[in-house]
Amino acid sequence: MRKLAFLLPFILLAFSCKEKRYTPVSDPNGTKIEYAYLYKDILPVESMDAPERISFIQEKYPALARGIFQEIIGIGHPDSLPTQFYYAGFLADPYIKQTTKAIDSVFTDFTKYEKEYTEVFDRYKWYTPDAVVPSVVFSYNNFEYAIIALDTCMLVGLEMYLGKDFSGYTGLQWPDYIKERRIPELLIPETLTGWLMTEFPKKNEAVTFIEEVVYRGKILFYLSKLLPNYEAHQWFGYPKDRYEFALKNEGNIYGFFIEKKLFYSEDTKEIKKYTEEAPFATGMPRETPGRIAWFLGYRIVESYMKTHEDVTIDQLMKNHDYKSIFAQSKYKPKK
Repeated sequence: MRKLAFLLPFILLAFSCKEKRYTPVSDPNGTKIEYAYLYKDILPVESMDAPERISFIQEKYPALARGIFQEIIGIGHPDSLPTQFYYAGFLADPYIKQTTKAIDSVFTDFTKYEKEYTEVFDRYKWYTPDAVVPSVVFSYNNFEYAIIALDTCMLVGLEMYLGKDFSGYTGLQWPDYIKERRIPELLIPETLTGWLMTEFPKKNEAVTFIEEVVYRGKILFYLSKLLPNYEAHQWFGYPKDRYEFALKNEGNIYGFFIEKKLFYSEDTKEIKKYTEEAPFATGMPRETPGRIAWFLGYRIVESYMKTHEDVTIDQLMKNHDYKSIFAQSKYKPKK
């Protein structure tokens, strides 16, 4: 017993040294994040007509105004007379009013979102000091994008997280596996995934399946360290039972890709089957989640980082030799 007591501090010290790279030290001054609520200015407000609201938005968001009307809502330049007409129709549209009401009902308090984003970007700044820490703009992105990533800000589309049963999604004809992810609990994981993919883009020359897999695995591994209090399935955006199925069948999933000789394939069509949206993974049991390459990539990168204890997340994100990461990962899933 005395021997165990003697060894324990050394065991803890060794463990703490290994995990130091995953223990962010907060900036004593705090990470300063600016928050804005663009959705309140875009969506219907009784006190202003269309021309007044357009002028108000141009004044308040001079850098964003053109993009809001031309790219997000898609009705033309804000200085154009027809845009005033189209925007008046937008404000009067029952569907838009329904969406506004739903946003106000679901997002009643932004305190927790601001707190969480601030904590996340505090970690982010520590892990990758050279990366841009964006301002967060709670926006309306016209049911197109969960996040619009600009140079120094991210526009978070609140209408994308109104709950899977929001009746307004019916008209969009989204399949159930997409609607399952339209929940407030996934707002932060999904928007951060989008921001990371923008800030750490894939090397253009990386065209094989394994390079796609490892790249996406790097994004998810970093996300897992930014969101340590989330459940693993939420990082992936998988239903919990689908994630657990993937874990139990990891060896079979890996074996499937070995058998198909897909790892070094440059067949874009085949690659997309396993990296992009799908109700399940083609050729595998229907319980296997779509975008299964993300799961495989995460497990490969996780293995790589376990066997390379001196590699920081900053170094990982700057390493674009995806094939080398795979080769050095010593990844061997249980069968």
